[in-house]
Parts: sequence; C-alpha cells; structure tokens
Amino acid sequence: MTQLFLRPAIKEDNFVISEISVAGWRFAYRGIMADEVLDNLDVEKRAAGRTAFLKTAHLEAYVCEQGEQVVGFVDFAKSRDDDVEDTVGEVWAIYVLPEAIGRGVGQRLMALAEQKLATQGFTELTLWVLADNHQARRFYERAGFACDGGEKTYRDSGLTELRYRKSLC
Repeated sequence: MTQLFLRPAIKEDNFVISEISVAGWRFAYRGIMADEVLDNLDVEKRAAGRTAFLKTAHLEAYVCEQGEQVVGFVDFAKSRDDDVEDTVGEVWAIYVLPEAIGRGVGQRLMALAEQKLATQGFTELTLWVLADNHQARRFYERAGFACDGGEKTYRDSGLTELRYRKSLC
C-alpha cells in the first residue's frame, strides 16, 4: 500500500476537497437524506462556496494524499458553539473518499486535528454528526469521542445532529 502523506490544504485543493465532500455525502448519507438532495450535489458549486467560505472562516484544513491522489481532508478550528468554553476545538468536517475508507486515512486526519488543536491550547474537541450516520458514529466512538447530549437540527432538513466530545488532555 502506498504511504499516506498529510499536508496543509492550499486553495488549489478546493476542487478535489469538494469532490471528496460530495462523494462522502453520497456514500454516508444515502438512506438518511433524500436521494434527490444527494443526486443534485454539485462539485463546482461546492468548490465555489468553499473558496468564498475560506476567505472569512478561521480554520485549518489538511489533506491526506496517497500516492498522487488526495483521498481525504479535515477542517478544524475553535468550536462554533455558543455553549462551550473557549478551550474547546471543533472538527468542522472530515471526509474520506469511499474507496479509501478502511486504510487509516480518517484516523490519521483525526489524530492530526487533535494534535494541532492540543498544541494550540485546546483541552477538548467536539464535532457534530447526523444521528442516523451509524458508521461515522462508530468511527468517532473508536477514536474516543462520546455523545455529550448536545443536539440540533441540521439546517432545515429535520435531521438530528448529535454533538460528540473528547478530552485532549
């Protein structure tokens, strides 16, 4: 197997990150979200949105390469939640190409986010996951996260998101 290499994302990665995001959504949310929503995801629109978002967002983004191919990414920063302390970081997004799942890509990206946030003084890490996304929830639980009771509705979808939390100390 080709070695995995992690590096900071650059603006030229936005399109491939958007491709991974769309592929990840279609894989992970099929049967959870409406097929119409998933089938109508547009990589170019997502890339344009990400480019605009990154101009105002204060987050770090890293990609994982296997050989010459970017196979996953993670975005992280200070938590966006109003009900947590300033010492809480958040994984805003983590996605891996479906064909790369099981190769340690997600584990490496999560470990990197944890390490970077811990060195910045964050003592806890949170993330939000759809309640019905059982595969992702198992991944987070194996990584030491537990549901902390936080819940919200994902946009206007009616789908419930759960907040997971992990100590970085």
